[in-house]
Amino acid sequence: MPSHVLALLLAAAVAAGADVRQLPPAASGALEPAITAAIDRFNTSEEKVRKNPAVESAGPAKEPSLLRATYRRIGGQHLITGIEPGATPVVTVRMRAVEFEKRATNTDEDVHREFKKAPWLETPRGYILDFRFRWSGTAWEQVGEPASYPTLGVVGEPTG
Repeated sequence: MPSHVLALLLAAAVAAGADVRQLPPAASGALEPAITAAIDRFNTSEEKVRKNPAVESAGPAKEPSLLRATYRRIGGQHLITGIEPGATPVVTVRMRAVEFEKRATNTDEDVHREFKKAPWLETPRGYILDFRFRWSGTAWEQVGEPASYPTLGVVGEPTG
């Protein structure tokens, strides 16, 4: 994640008062593994999208002018942006997902054949994802789906 984005996220966390020392020791120790597991679940789900994408098309159904598909991937960095203390504390963790796109346009070739050959490329579009976790007393549980905020013009982490 670029340093200016990380600095903005850190400022938001400080402003939100996100201090893991507010958590019980067992909860604090189990938080990082829960975050890692959530990243792995998200990326595994998106990998399925990459392997079997929902293809968008533009133009007539029999002769589309564009075929496009996308998926997202979260890098390893994250930031705790909020903690709601209590008997069952809730933690908000911010992560960035980079969007990858595969597309083909109708040229002299068959657009469907060209789409199959097209590579997945990182786009300048991305998403800030806010995951929420609740401590059950023994484990962190993800609360619902992450809130998603589109971003533009920020290059993500290398994906290897």
